[in-house]
Amino acid sequence: MNLSKILVSYLFHRAGISIIESGMDKLASAVTIAVHDSAFYKDVLMKGSLGLGNAYIEGKWSSANIDNVIFNILSSGIYQKVAPVYDFFRNTKSNIINLQSKKGARKVIEKHYDLPAAFYAAFLDPYFQYTCGFFEGTDNLNQAQINKMHMICKKLVLKHGQRVLDIGGGWGGLAQFMTEHYGVKPVVVTLSKEQANYIRTNYYKVEVLECDYREVPNNLKGEKFHAVSAVGVFEHIGHKNYINFMDVVNQSLRQGGRFLLHTIYTLSRQPEQNPWVEEHIFPNSEIPTKKLVELSARKYFTTTKDNGFQELTPHYCKTLLAWNDNLNNAVESKKIKISHNEHRKWQYNFLSYAGAFKAEHTRIGQFLYVK
Repeated sequence: MNLSKILVSYLFHRAGISIIESGMDKLASAVTIAVHDSAFYKDVLMKGSLGLGNAYIEGKWSSANIDNVIFNILSSGIYQKVAPVYDFFRNTKSNIINLQSKKGARKVIEKHYDLPAAFYAAFLDPYFQYTCGFFEGTDNLNQAQINKMHMICKKLVLKHGQRVLDIGGGWGGLAQFMTEHYGVKPVVVTLSKEQANYIRTNYYKVEVLECDYREVPNNLKGEKFHAVSAVGVFEHIGHKNYINFMDVVNQSLRQGGRFLLHTIYTLSRQPEQNPWVEEHIFPNSEIPTKKLVELSARKYFTTTKDNGFQELTPHYCKTLLAWNDNLNNAVESKKIKISHNEHRKWQYNFLSYAGAFKAEHTRIGQFLYVK
């Protein structure tokens, strides 16, 4: 047995994960992985979480419950002990360089958000909500997303005829929902041509502004909105730009207006990056700390008396599992055609995130502010 196999097997055993190899009897464990290629051990030892994810894409290992594998790794404390070894150079780079500059911000658009809308339609709800739903009183993804959108609109106290700015509004589903149910006049800000074209084609009552968020005040000539929402975009802003982002919101919001920020966050002391997610899903992404969100917002806004912060972490676990089921069904029914490795990449994305949220290593919530 080589050293990499000894070390990785030991760490997985400490995390309560059993390993099955060809020719071995099944091990009694609630969380088990099957190793199909011995190169798996070297990949994990040399590259950490990046190696683990890449090895899954390449078919070097499999598991019936990837989310529980990740949950065990995170909840056991194993990851927290070894991660600094792999993260040092990446964290140093992000502290020196503004990875989310205007040029850097386009990388995630080109790699991820400019994928055809038909692909996202295979696993998202009809409103294309690419953030967690709110599963109170339902197990249905579509209803959970409707619940989430109603919750956002009510928190913003939207009224007929108001102007609402939705920064990073994706395919415009939330803005369209706002027009249908609350009679507002929304403007969606997106960098993605694919998303902007989708909005223009499908939602004639939704105005779209195709630009970087930093260009909003100039492009809208200083217009003040009754409310501002930013749902699932703050993870792409970067800690060097938090104050700048809040300043843009401040410039765009009327006095007394409300600002809702829906974001993934961490309770760690510094923002976190996932090397596998950065390479395959969201280039230059960074999970903010809860403290930094609050500190950057405090310069311009005060928290509302009614439910200033709401924890939504358990709801994202359910959302991710639903997305995974939907994608699997779409692939099996040949509704969409993607390569075997591409399918495994998205499975790992959904299920590894579900495990991280289940372990509460990564969290998500809504911050509500008033100017």
